[in-house]
Amino acid sequence: MAKATKEKVDTLGEFNRLMAVLKSRQYKNIYLLEGEEPYYIDLLLDYFDNQILDADQKDFNLITLYGKDSEWSEIVNACSRFPMFAEHTIVILREAAQLRQPDQLIPYFEQPSASTILVIDYRGKETNSKDKWVKPLKDKAVIFKSNRLAEDDIPSWIQQYGAMQQYKVSAELAEMLAGYLGNDLQKITNELEKVKINEPNMAELTAEMIERYVGISREYNYMDLPKMIFTNDKVRISRMLTYFVANPKSAPLPALMATFYTFADRTYRCYSVPDDYNNPESRALYYYRSYSRMFSVTTIHKFIALLNEFALKAVGINISNKDDSELLKELVGKLNALLYPQG
Repeated sequence: MAKATKEKVDTLGEFNRLMAVLKSRQYKNIYLLEGEEPYYIDLLLDYFDNQILDADQKDFNLITLYGKDSEWSEIVNACSRFPMFAEHTIVILREAAQLRQPDQLIPYFEQPSASTILVIDYRGKETNSKDKWVKPLKDKAVIFKSNRLAEDDIPSWIQQYGAMQQYKVSAELAEMLAGYLGNDLQKITNELEKVKINEPNMAELTAEMIERYVGISREYNYMDLPKMIFTNDKVRISRMLTYFVANPKSAPLPALMATFYTFADRTYRCYSVPDDYNNPESRALYYYRSYSRMFSVTTIHKFIALLNEFALKAVGINISNKDDSELLKELVGKLNALLYPQG
């Protein structure tokens, strides 16, 4: 039986829609912010903290509580206060997943105060529909689920983020940034903001900007090594190997192995995922389509098998005394020979 595919949620789109409503000053009485990705939750909490009340209103009308240190009665009392010299009382409950006796809040969830905005920070997990307090809460609250993105989705997210900031990011550079920065959205936006501050009028992100402000060398970026091997660019391969051997910290073997695996896996998936740009899964493979057309699926199978062999060697299995530099040179040589046996 085929395995069901989990539907992907457009978290960035949902966030933008919620922010648009908040900026129009249309507020609900309860907001539940849940999920594993802290980036969006932090942005929303910052809005509730700083954008609704004026500075001189906060002392009387902004209350922050912590689930671990608060009793349910304190939360109800805070939410029941009338605002002073303001339209709203804002109660932010942080670390809500650690709150004791949440069922005691059911009466308040069923009849929340009309002048209070209660924001529940339930980061790190999602609420369980089996818990008694969840149903009345979800009947009344605005729910925002902050889902952590899969690694495959990070490049397209970077392109979306760039478009929101009024500059273009090519698929290749988005892949490079994702490989170097990982899936930490806060880290990614911090680095892109660094570029934007130094290049306020940029219409398109360039490799030179990334190298200058983020510190990723375009010439010696280990993320490019699989591409060089797949295209048989022997000059670049030689230069990169020389650089990596002389500067081992610039291309640690575990990170390189992960990069090779990702490249091979996405190329392999091109054989089974139809080429349909309207399909998000297919769109994520767009960059790898040309490589899948260059080699047979059998060749990519052998490529992955070779990676498996060297993954064991990298942790000291089935190997004589060889350092990482020697392993890297041997791996690159064998991968290149597999793809281009005639040289």
